[in-house]
Amino acid sequence: MVYADPYTPDRSYYECRNCGYRETADSLGTCPECGGRTRNLAVPRD
Repeated sequence: MVYADPYTPDRSYYECRNCGYRETADSLGTCPECGGRTRNLAVPRD
Protein backbone atom coordinates (compact mmCIF):
# COMPACT_ATOMS: atom_id res chain seq x y z
CA MET A 1 0.00 0.00 0.00
CA VAL A 2 1.28 3.50 -0.88
CA TYR A 3 0.81 6.43 1.46
CA ALA A 4 1.10 10.08 0.43
CA ASP A 5 3.29 12.28 2.60
CA PRO A 6 1.20 15.31 3.68
CA TYR A 7 4.35 17.43 4.26
CA THR A 8 4.73 20.39 1.92
CA PRO A 9 7.98 22.34 2.31
CA ASP A 10 7.79 26.13 2.61
CA ARG A 11 11.30 26.59 1.21
CA SER A 12 13.43 24.72 -1.27
CA TYR A 13 16.60 23.27 0.17
CA TYR A 14 19.55 22.68 -2.15
CA GLU A 15 22.55 20.44 -1.49
CA CYS A 16 25.87 20.29 -3.32
CA ARG A 17 26.56 16.88 -4.86
CA ASN A 18 30.32 17.25 -4.27
CA CYS A 19 30.83 18.71 -0.79
CA GLY A 20 27.37 18.44 0.85
CA TYR A 21 26.94 22.20 1.41
CA ARG A 22 23.26 23.09 1.98
CA GLU A 23 21.45 26.34 1.37
CA THR A 24 17.89 27.63 1.03
CA ALA A 25 17.25 29.67 -2.08
CA ASP A 26 14.74 30.06 -4.89
CA SER A 27 17.10 28.85 -7.57
CA LEU A 28 20.67 27.81 -6.97
CA GLY A 29 22.67 26.06 -9.65
CA THR A 30 26.22 26.02 -8.33
CA CYS A 31 27.70 25.62 -4.87
CA PRO A 32 29.25 28.81 -3.43
CA GLU A 33 31.81 26.67 -1.55
CA CYS A 34 33.28 24.42 -4.24
CA GLY A 35 31.48 25.32 -7.50
CA GLY A 36 29.81 21.90 -7.80
CA ARG A 37 26.27 21.21 -9.01
CA THR A 38 23.42 21.44 -6.52
CA ARG A 39 20.14 19.53 -6.33
CA ASN A 40 16.78 20.28 -4.75
CA LEU A 41 16.28 18.11 -1.66
CA ALA A 42 12.47 18.60 -1.65
CA VAL A 43 12.08 16.45 -4.77
CA PRO A 44 11.25 12.83 -3.92
CA ARG A 45 13.68 10.21 -5.20
CA ASP A 46 12.96 6.50 -5.42
